[in-house]
Order: sequence, then C-alpha cells, then structure tokens
Amino acid sequence: MVRRMAAIGAVLALVTGLVTAQDALPRELVAMADAERAFAKTATVKGWRDAFLEFFADDAVALGREVTLAKDGLRKQPSPPFSEFELVWEPRLGEVAASGDLGWLTGPSTSINHTVKDPKPGHGCYLSVWRKQPNGTWRVFIDVGAGAPEPVPFAPGFTRMPFGERFAGNVSGAAVKEAAGKSLAEADRDLNAQIAAQGASRAFASRLTPSSRLHRPGSTPIVGAKAIAVWLGAYASSAAARDGVAEAAAAGDFGYTYGTFEIEAPKPLSGAYLRLWNRDAAGRWWLMVDVAQPFRP
Repeated sequence: MVRRMAAIGAVLALVTGLVTAQDALPRELVAMADAERAFAKTATVKGWRDAFLEFFADDAVALGREVTLAKDGLRKQPSPPFSEFELVWEPRLGEVAASGDLGWLTGPSTSINHTVKDPKPGHGCYLSVWRKQPNGTWRVFIDVGAGAPEPVPFAPGFTRMPFGERFAGNVSGAAVKEAAGKSLAEADRDLNAQIAAQGASRAFASRLTPSSRLHRPGSTPIVGAKAIAVWLGAYASSAAARDGVAEAAAAGDFGYTYGTFEIEAPKPLSGAYLRLWNRDAAGRWWLMVDVAQPFRP
C-alpha cells in the first residue's frame, strides 16, 4: 500500500509539474506558437509559398544586401504543391515580450524535393520573428533559416527560452519602446565595435548566456556561451559587422537587431545577421540568438 501510494504520488507530481510548466508559458507565447503550427499546416495544403504569403505580415522584410519587402520576393517565386516540394517544420523554442507585441520562434525543418530523382530530405533550423497585428493576430515579420547536416535536436515539447530575471518595468508603451530601442541599438553597436577590436569570440563572450544560440548554415545550432566562443574562434577569427536596425518591444524587455557582416578569415564570407536580445532586471541586454544569412553570389 505504501509503495502504491508513493507511485500514485509520483505520477500526480509529474502530471502537476507538466501542467504547471505548460501554464507557466505566457499566453501570447502559446498563441504565437499556435499561429506557427497553423502556418506549417497550411503549407501542407496550399504549398509553402502561398502559406508564406498568408502568414507573413504585409511589411515583413527579407534580409540581404538590401532589405526588401518579403512578399514582393515571394510573389516572384513558383508555387509548387506540397506533393512536389515538401516543407515541414514545428516550433520548439521561443520567447515573447511581456507586452505581447513581439516575439520569436525556432525549431527543426525538413524539406524534400519530389521532382528530382531519388529525393533525399534536407534538414534545417528555422527562426522567425513575429509581430502582433492591429487585429490581434500574429504574423511573421522576419524569417531566416539555416541548413543543417542532420536533424536538429531540441528538448521535448515546446519551451520558453531560458533566461534569468527578466526586465520588468512598471509601464509599457511608445515612450518605453523608443527608449529601449535606443538602448538596444547601443548594445548592438557596442558588440560590433568589440568584434572589430578584439575578435568575434571574445566580443560575443561578454553578451552570451548559457542558453544562447548561434545558427549558422551547414552546422547544427551551437548552444551555450563556451561552445559559441570556441566555434567563433575557429570559423570567424577575423570579422567585422555593421549595425542596421534595432526594435524593442513595448515592454522594453525584448528586441531584435539586424545588419551585415564580413568574415575575412579563415574563409571569406559576407551576409546579413539577425540577433535576438533579452533584457535583464538590471537593464542589461543579453544576446540570446545570432543568425547569419550569407549573401547569394
């Protein structure tokens, strides 16, 4: 009887823990993840291009040598049915601002081109920045993917990006958003200055957390401050970056920046970067995700 009661107690504790973990997710983060799942499901019905057109915001941007409207580029793409070009993905990790107006999601993706002989799956890791629209729906503002040599691992289920004590101002709104945006732009500018002065590995180290992520084409995402420093030391020993745009959420606790980069050694490469930042209780910005998108020749 004692063992039976202990077993029942353990099961109840596990169930309670799972429910508590799910309940702990911010409501808008759950809504954003649900929108992503609906987006992925639509792609299986309409094909990837038409799904992108439906779930991208009208002002969504595409990062490249020049920043352009994403939908303009999408409309120039062919519209293959899912039976010809299969693209599947799911959200597994994300973050949302306390003000519920801005957030991001990432997870594994798989693509298969069924029009070629002996089609093989291609693996990747997508990342999308989402904005709440005036009508209350979530829509993608920036979408950047990185191909990987194998299926990209994530923790089971869907989780919020781990972080310490988040910034929690008493108010949110246009004034808070503007001030936080300026502070975020300064943090991004300072990081780029430090990259030029002391190299990417040392520069990034002062802004990373144990959960920070580096998404690079051709690599499985690099996770954690130590692993990122080692990777940057090996693959971006000589680099430079130029800041472009910074936007913070209305709560001043989260934001994104993007700009361009150049790597001189060990192998020349240039492209656009997208960075996602969290702000802690002391007001300091921490780099949570850095994604590189090389320019096309």
